[in-house]
Amino acid sequence: MKTIWLSAFVTLAMVACGGHHGGNGVDAPGTTGDGGNGDGNGVIFPDAPFSGMCTPTAAQCSNCIDDDNDGKIDGFDPECTGPLDRDEATFATGIPGDNKDAINQDCFFDGDSGAGNDGCNQHVCCLLGAMTKQECINDLQGLVNNPQTEGNKYDITQCYKPLGTVDIPQQCINVCGPISPPGCDCFGCCQVCDPATSMCYTIDVNPAVSPDCTPDTLGDPTKCKRCVQNTLCGESACGGTTCVLCPGQDPNTLPPECNGSGSCPAGDVACGSGGTCDVGTYCSNGCCIGTIQ
Repeated sequence: MKTIWLSAFVTLAMVACGGHHGGNGVDAPGTTGDGGNGDGNGVIFPDAPFSGMCTPTAAQCSNCIDDDNDGKIDGFDPECTGPLDRDEATFATGIPGDNKDAINQDCFFDGDSGAGNDGCNQHVCCLLGAMTKQECINDLQGLVNNPQTEGNKYDITQCYKPLGTVDIPQQCINVCGPISPPGCDCFGCCQVCDPATSMCYTIDVNPAVSPDCTPDTLGDPTKCKRCVQNTLCGESACGGTTCVLCPGQDPNTLPPECNGSGSCPAGDVACGSGGTCDVGTYCSNGCCIGTIQ
């Protein structure tokens, strides 16, 4: 993951991809914990990186600096979840109160734990694709103090469709779908690629679920938990004939019909020259996605 792919993403940024769904994004500041666009101390983060709005007080994932020195900046770094993400070096966000709950999984990209502002909430074993209580118990080993007790509470029918029988709340789709980066569903189940090996893995990047997952351990399912993407919420489709780059993917590994460059999911537009996006959107992996309200 340390290879520089910025030149490929700049090429991607020059390709137009259709309409844009970020119009319901941020226009005003808020505070961490309520889904706002600030840090809780009156500091307003820029709506898009690389747009001349960088400040030294911004979060690491929107300060236009390669904070972890891996050759990828802000939204071009697979470890960045959005403009409020304070930790460019890991899959954690560094936001107080975020990435804390290993059982109840809400919108991973809204900068907090809890479903109150996004309407998303399902058991972690739904995300990990457990078909039985025993599978859930096995999945919870090392994540919680009482895996037997928590696993026995698991009811697959209460998972969101298509794994379970519960419809994803429309609020969850409306709030979390537009802010999920290409290659990720609403719950942080993402297809992440290792450019050193060209191998891609569908993993749960939530540090509460995969606490030992790093860009260097993507191939280890004991550290980067494998998950089942929910294709009904988020921008999960990437790679292959979609021509949408997965996080960390080398454009040269796309099929020939993609002409060596990526595109953006339907409804998104490519980032402009230098990675610019409209106010209320954020340049993530070469595509402008919405930001939290």
